[in-house]
Parts: sequence; C-alpha cells; structure tokens
Amino acid sequence: IVVIPIYAVICIVAGWPHFTTPEAHRELVTVQTLNWLALIVAIYVLYNASVQGVLNTNASGLVMLTLLALGTFMAGLQARVWRISGLGAVLFLAVPAIGWFEQSIMLLVGATLVVIAIGGLTWWLGQRRDRALQA
Repeated sequence: IVVIPIYAVICIVAGWPHFTTPEAHRELVTVQTLNWLALIVAIYVLYNASVQGVLNTNASGLVMLTLLALGTFMAGLQARVWRISGLGAVLFLAVPAIGWFEQSIMLLVGATLVVIAIGGLTWWLGQRRDRALQA
C-alpha cells in the first residue's frame, strides 16, 4: 500500500514530458490516479476478512504482487514510459519465481547439504592423502 502512491507519482512525473497539452496532462493525471486507486481498492478487497478466510497468507501475497505487477505494467503503457512497463514485467516474472522457490525450498536445502557433504568429504580425503604422502 505504501508503494502504490509512490509509483503513481513516479508514473505521472515520468510520463509528463510525453504529453504536450494541458488537456493531455490532465488526462495523464486522471488515468494514473484512477489506475492506482483501482489497485488500492483491489488490495483492500483482498485484505477483507471474508477473502482472507479463502486465501492463505502465501496466496494472498502472490496475488497482491501480481496485482502490483499488472498495475505497474499498465501504468507504464498509459504513461508511455517503457521502463515502468519493464518494471511491471519483472514483477510478473517474480511471481512464479517466488512460487517455485517456496515449493522447492526443501530441494534447495537438500542440494546445499549434498554439496557441503561432498565438499567436506573431498577435504577430508585430501587431508588424509597429504598425511600419507608426508609419512
């Protein structure tokens, strides 16, 4: 919720030079304001108690990140600023990455432990070989 007004101001400031007339400036401000207010309302609905009973905490966070990504991408298109749309695209890509990471945490922990075990075994065998060569 804190990020949304900051993104709105950034979109308006970054898009301002792409619009030349006062009417276009008013339209930019109006469209961006409505875009970001709609996002705030959508997030408020997700935080509603009846919705929180259906979605667990992880799903809620991913849905909100998806909404933020969509809002950012669309705001960048509306403001004609490709960097803002690019940020929205990166946020979109972060959603499945976070979901995959949460599901694969045990796999990652197991792989890390295997790498540490192999490294420890290699070190131990190297130490043993060095002692044998010194003797």
